[in-house]
Amino acid sequence: MMKWFSKTIMSLMVVFFANVSVAKTAPTLDMKDPYQLIHNVAEQTFARFKTDRALIDKDLNHLKVVVEQELMPYINTKYALAKVLGKNYRKLSKAQKTKFTAVFYDYLIVNYANMFTLYDQQQVTYGKTKKFANKKTVSVKVKIIDTNRPPISIAFKLRKGAKSGNWKAYDMSAEGVSMVASKHAEFNALIRKHGIDYVIDYVAKKSNDSVELKVKK
Repeated sequence: MMKWFSKTIMSLMVVFFANVSVAKTAPTLDMKDPYQLIHNVAEQTFARFKTDRALIDKDLNHLKVVVEQELMPYINTKYALAKVLGKNYRKLSKAQKTKFTAVFYDYLIVNYANMFTLYDQQQVTYGKTKKFANKKTVSVKVKIIDTNRPPISIAFKLRKGAKSGNWKAYDMSAEGVSMVASKHAEFNALIRKHGIDYVIDYVAKKSNDSVELKVKK
């Protein structure tokens, strides 16, 4: 059940980033505005996806390149991992933190790339922009509209960098259920059973997986 939910969360996140109207030229991203950032990352990622269609059709692993270059610069991998691990993150040695963050980055790339194979031309509507000047974290709400399914409410959580002032995403919730929370349950269960080094190696192995075409149900 947990694995199914994690895959569903990932697929919904990528469906959003891959299915919005495409600007002729990808906009210069404004990382000072979390609401505009989500909109622009979505457009830029899908624009690149469309441009590289032939390369992707030839080799699905090219999706990893698109994800790493267009999406990952706006994901706060370190903070996302800290939220996923919770108390266990503080128990890591410096070397373990460095290694785990690196393999978790690659793990996210594979997961997002896999889910890019599921997308259709869904419509996306955006929630109203709210004041964020004095906020450290915000939740940006969107809705995915699919003619074959009920609308899905999505909330992207972003955190403002203390020094840079730039916003980056670290979590996504679908219908109120968090991706970070689902990974927290999965990873920490494995840590309790096998230890942290086992989980680091597990994530490292998963990060080397090839992209596989998912079958729509």
